Amino acid sequence: MKKQILTIISLTGLILTAILIHSGCEKKTEQPKEETKTEEVSSDTSSKISPPVVEEKISIPDLKGTWTGTFDKRATTLNITEQTDSSFSGKISINYRQAINQEVKGSFSPSTMKMTMTDQLHSRYEGRYDGKLSADLKNFSGTFKMKLDGSKFTFNLNKK
Repeated sequence: MKKQILTIISLTGLILTAILIHSGCEKKTEQPKEETKTEEVSSDTSSKISPPVVEEKISIPDLKGTWTGTFDKRATTLNITEQTDSSFSGKISINYRQAINQEVKGSFSPSTMKMTMTDQLHSRYEGRYDGKLSADLKNFSGTFKMKLDGSKFTFNLNKK
């Protein structure tokens, strides 16, 4: 019994000692020193004046309208009916034995001139169109990749 009491008293003493030592420790943080900057004043101010920065705004062309041409060597018509900034939507019709009619949504990157469209109606022939718009903004050509099996077809469309 005396051993248990001595053990408890010893543990209590150790705990109190640890608390006192820990509470006496103070966390010190360095305060950042403020630097005073002085600028040299020169009578020649022409060397310090820089020309104003002019931001070039990239304009987004009007893609709406009818685009005709070929898709896999078949007569094709793309009709873009809606455009909001660089996003657009419309319909594409490809004249195979049975015409394929598909709704599309796409986007245009003015900095790279790349256009991308995806079919919106779920069908066996749905996929993604990746191409580039010509500098005169009248030709859209590239590759279509079918979602089902990865088949690729080329297309070439001109805006009327």
